[in-house]
Amino acid sequence: MPCLESAHITMDDYFTPECLRAQLRAGHELPLLDCRSQCEFARRHIIGAINITMPALLQKRLKTGNLNILGIIHNNDANHRFKRHWKTHKIVLYDDCSTDLNANPSSFLNLLLEKLRQEGCSACYLLGGFSTFEQRYPELSAFLDSETESTIIGLRNLSLSSESSYNLQDEESDTSPSDTSPLPVQVLPNLFLGNAKNSQELSLLKQNGIKYILNVTANMPNMFEKDDSFKYMQIPINDHWSQNLSIFFPKAIEFIGKLHFCYSSHCITHTHTTCLK
Repeated sequence: MPCLESAHITMDDYFTPECLRAQLRAGHELPLLDCRSQCEFARRHIIGAINITMPALLQKRLKTGNLNILGIIHNNDANHRFKRHWKTHKIVLYDDCSTDLNANPSSFLNLLLEKLRQEGCSACYLLGGFSTFEQRYPELSAFLDSETESTIIGLRNLSLSSESSYNLQDEESDTSPSDTSPLPVQVLPNLFLGNAKNSQELSLLKQNGIKYILNVTANMPNMFEKDDSFKYMQIPINDHWSQNLSIFFPKAIEFIGKLHFCYSSHCITHTHTTCLK
């Protein structure tokens, strides 16, 4: 069921589903930003929409001005499409069913609206969100192809294990055929998330242009440390929920800062290796 529409919103703040439908039917190139999760976007989304999701850490950086709006659209094609129109066309953002911006002022949708307007963009949100729009105009929604969806499913499965297992036998189990996550995954431009096996495959590293490796393990060796074309930093993190990661942030940020990259890192299973291109 769609959410009830609020009567306390000005016309400048939102697009009605009817108005958006008319724009799409007329063939207007309207930048659409889907602020829902990647999994929700994969299942169904408005045709032509660009999915934008961010962890809380990056949202904080965006809010403080330490992250550029254009830098949060990771897909190159989508980024180019957005760049062409973001300063000349009205941008429409949507979540699942928002009808009143004041109801959740700290939402990601609100944050994006605020930052876009600060950049001089004309931005609004879709009244009633995707739920209302799809119910009224299902023919204007689509789903991702199976190949793209499998990548999103792989990203969804990335997690930090709650079991304490530090030996090499356990780490080798992470790279068994049963691990179906598509690795390494490019999580930001020039930033890849991989595992121990990836960090030992020279051809894979060269194929992706990876030269800087942040080894986030307590006991995995830096395989190509003697090769001058690779630069390593190792942080001895044990894969356990009780591990205090914050004490390692300054060193990691300093290492990455020297490369002039902004990033967010996530751990996978019992072995963590983050690779920087």
